[in-house]
Amino acid sequence: MSGDAVAFIGDGMAAVVRAVSEVERLAGQRPVVVGGLAVLCRLTQPYRATTDLDVVDRPVDATPLLEVLRRAPETRTEVPEAVWLPTPLGDVKVDVLTVRQIEIDRPSDDAGDRLFASSHAWAHDSATPVAVSAVQADGTLVTARTLVATPGPLVAMKLQAATDRGAAKQGTDLQDVVRLVLDPDLSSTLLDQLAGCPDQLAADISLHAEGWFVRNRSTTLRRIHATAGEDVTADDLALTAELVIDACNR
Repeated sequence: MSGDAVAFIGDGMAAVVRAVSEVERLAGQRPVVVGGLAVLCRLTQPYRATTDLDVVDRPVDATPLLEVLRRAPETRTEVPEAVWLPTPLGDVKVDVLTVRQIEIDRPSDDAGDRLFASSHAWAHDSATPVAVSAVQADGTLVTARTLVATPGPLVAMKLQAATDRGAAKQGTDLQDVVRLVLDPDLSSTLLDQLAGCPDQLAADISLHAEGWFVRNRSTTLRRIHATAGEDVTADDLALTAELVIDACNR
């Protein structure tokens, strides 16, 4: 489901939506949502649920969001950069992905580190408002309005994130990439975003896409299939690679 209003069902999703509102209350501003919830908000047909909340922060003059959340008496610190936030439906893990300006001004020589900083900064700066809601098992409707990463930055972030993950998380991240790129209602906008992003960012996205969907295609397919993605085919991976790499070609 994509657009400026999305709805989910279940107590787990309702807890995550409640956590969005709690982060806004503690921080005094709407968080920028990335990760699994952002993917679910953007897809035409969400294919999985999520139980945690990922947000991106670009602190300049303000106190870093992670520090704000950790100061709150109701939260519990989780390493390396997360807190557990209580909701009426259970605690939700909130991961804070922080991008510092120096990482943008002085890019790393490592393509993965560079893509982490640039893709998360892009996600932060281009996020758009989305009204998110979830229906609890007892019929209670939970709603929040927040900022959500758009499809192009999500693909860039997911390609980088898979590099640092275990096999199961890699499978989920890479399945997210395939479903975002091949979503008929998203593909055109997503590819336009990739085509319009800065040259170095495009080169790093292309490098990661080639690695996952060309050089290591068979491994990627196995890991996607191991995360309930049995309907994804080798042809889907080939098409994903072709579309992303072509869009990033300069």
